[in-house]
Amino acid sequence: MQESNFSCLLPFFLLERNAMRVLGIIAEYNPFHNGHLYHLNQSVKMISPDYTVCVMSGNFTQRGEPALTDKWTRAEIAVKNGVDLVIELPFVFACNNAEHFSYGAIEILNGLGCISHLSFGSESGEIDLIQETANYLAYEDETLQSGIKEFSELGYSFPRARYEAVKKYGKAGCADILKTPNNILAVEYIKQIILSKSKMQPITLRRFGVGYHDTESFKDIASATMIRETLLEKQSLSSVESYLPKVTRKVLMDSKAPYFTSTEHFYMMVMHKILTSNPESLKAILSATEGLEHRVIKAAIRSRDLNSLIGEIISKRYTATRIQRLLVHVLIGLDKKRFTEIVENRLLYARVLGFNKKGAALLKQIKKEKMNNIPIITNINRETTLDWNGQKTLKFDILSSDIYNLAYHHEIYSNSDYVRNPYKDFL
Repeated sequence: MQESNFSCLLPFFLLERNAMRVLGIIAEYNPFHNGHLYHLNQSVKMISPDYTVCVMSGNFTQRGEPALTDKWTRAEIAVKNGVDLVIELPFVFACNNAEHFSYGAIEILNGLGCISHLSFGSESGEIDLIQETANYLAYEDETLQSGIKEFSELGYSFPRARYEAVKKYGKAGCADILKTPNNILAVEYIKQIILSKSKMQPITLRRFGVGYHDTESFKDIASATMIRETLLEKQSLSSVESYLPKVTRKVLMDSKAPYFTSTEHFYMMVMHKILTSNPESLKAILSATEGLEHRVIKAAIRSRDLNSLIGEIISKRYTATRIQRLLVHVLIGLDKKRFTEIVENRLLYARVLGFNKKGAALLKQIKKEKMNNIPIITNINRETTLDWNGQKTLKFDILSSDIYNLAYHHEIYSNSDYVRNPYKDFL
């Protein structure tokens, strides 16, 4: 693989010579491919961390899609590829827009109290420009706010309206950063670091070869999108084996999963939820705005599968990703009131999905030195640190896993969050 161009943001604080270095990564690993391994290895080479921690989406991803394989399998793959500790990003943040996705992940890393660096990929690789854009968006002035409103009223989606507003009223160069998905996430990560006054030092590595949505490959690198589409079509690992690390291939081959899951496996459940809901209850759902509930009801009647359902709802204002998230929120029952309560009360925790010996040592040190300011969960059956309010967030993780397992495994119990334990690799 060719070398990546990367650069460092000037540190928010100076690490002491002997201070513990803990690398944080935010990912979905859906699936963990050669590009992910390259990012992990280059980040470790660059920072020389004592430990590496990943906050990873659970069974549903940021784009509103079910993960190709379940979170336990993906956590095992991450640990076997070199991540020391894998923490689940709760469903309410994992299946959400870039801002909320970033908020949840950064707050969990902050909550562990030991993360010194955050590494992420970006299309630009220009940390200074990403930082400048993040600063601009973190403290929106009235001109930017009115600009976003101006373009939203023209029927643009929020990401497009914000891009156009920054292009027209913002600083030169910042708009270009907001054109591509990994740059947008990078901006949101740093924005949340700024707003939370975090001491994490952000590092970016430039993506090369293929983009997030590309359906072409570059040598042994392919986007997760291309890999997923190929696997869902072929249902065979041999069709993408050159793009996956050996460890990833082995774990997936040994997996008992009957197939790779797709959104279509959830169509009947989504339809049942829509048809048994009234407009008012659909209006209360987190992603439903501006009468979108009526479009959903009308579209359901005309749809034949999930793709046609989404196709009937999308418009200039509502992207396919936005609609996919809406349908998952409908399925899980995530409404605006409960999500607002979760954010305003910071009902967060660090739920462990997998770790190795080093990860176990880090968990022990965090607890011994009381570094964390959020609960750390390793077994929900024995959980005593979450108060009743904290359970409000956890219940969405459990429900989303049950629904995922029902569609994926055709039964709930075997892979239930009450049955599965974190993956441990002590070899």
